[in-house]
Amino acid sequence: MRRVRCFLYFCLCLPYLGPMANTFEELNYITEQYAPYNYQDENGQFQGIAVDVLHKVWEILNIPSQKIHLYPWARGYTLAQQQENTLLFSTTRSHSREMRFKWACPIIDIRIVLMARKEKQIKIHTIEEAKQHKIVAIKSDIGHQLLLDKQFKQQQIHLSNFLGGAIKMVKHGHVDLVSSSEVAVYQKLKEMGEDPQDYEVAWVLETNPSCFAFHHKLDDRLIQEFQKALDQVNNIPGFMQGLKEKHHLRAH
Repeated sequence: MRRVRCFLYFCLCLPYLGPMANTFEELNYITEQYAPYNYQDENGQFQGIAVDVLHKVWEILNIPSQKIHLYPWARGYTLAQQQENTLLFSTTRSHSREMRFKWACPIIDIRIVLMARKEKQIKIHTIEEAKQHKIVAIKSDIGHQLLLDKQFKQQQIHLSNFLGGAIKMVKHGHVDLVSSSEVAVYQKLKEMGEDPQDYEVAWVLETNPSCFAFHHKLDDRLIQEFQKALDQVNNIPGFMQGLKEKHHLRAH
């Protein structure tokens, strides 16, 4: 009986593996709080350039708007790898992430940088010089993963669950740099009432496309249909430029 109870407990701990999705309505759409790309506003509405692109893709696919679920990034990133029928956005595509998902790209290119307070006068000329500094990143975010990919020392990397907390660590001198999207950092600084002029890019890690990331077992047919619709969105004259202006999508 004890063995039976242990087996049942083990089964309950396993992630739910339902039937593989055959339609876009069966997908579980996951995002995070990451303005101006994707976020939930004070009224509970999802906003951001990636959200607007997704709605346009749904329109082209002739399906109604689907429910979007909000999670902290590390949680959503884990769910997207463990649970079938999951779509995670927006997800920066990189070499280390390539085989973890199937992809539909691009939404927009994102510049991942190391940012510092100007008063610190941090001057970095090589990647090796960057590795001498204490850096904070969002757990499992592209800013964190790029540091690992580029062999930054683990003891130099501090982790935060949210970008606002990471910026506070830089502000109060607990670390020298924050590793994240340049646009997202400037956006968060404004939200926090900080002066973006007090911060500057010390080093550019990479520029990569932001994409829709699907669970790796999802039917290729669905990915191809989604990619075709996304291509159509990107080819609508003036559409993407209009979204960039709407969401003030530019670095400071």
